Amino acid sequence: MNKIFTVVFLLNFILFGCAETKIFQCQKIILITQKIAKESQSNRQTTDIKKALEVADAFEEASKSMKDLKISDEQLSKYQLGFAQIYEGYAQTTRQFVSALQKKDISTLKVMQEQLKQLGKKEPELGEEMNSYCQSNS
Repeated sequence: MNKIFTVVFLLNFILFGCAETKIFQCQKIILITQKIAKESQSNRQTTDIKKALEVADAFEEASKSMKDLKISDEQLSKYQLGFAQIYEGYAQTTRQFVSALQKKDISTLKVMQEQLKQLGKKEPELGEEMNSYCQSNS
């Protein structure tokens, strides 16, 4: 009987003991969101083109880091992809905004500004959804 229990215990440990928990996977995503928030916070309203492009680079790197995470939870994978897409959107839109600014293309500036606003709404909404999911017991 003890041998059967030991074998079952070892199999469970091997199969499930090494798997990352939902909480750990949530933390991996949150660390990237916190890092990019910190990096971009002071420069989101900058008028310095060089700094704006540095922020775009930081968003692109955050998108890549997010995509590179190994997330096994199906729902968290959706949040992961959502953040990656938002960060890639920030990077591309910021670069287009800077280009339009340099060309003094007012109509494109307005479109890019609206796109940045929309991305700015999506990010906290996605964060709230993910936080609720991460705090749930399922």
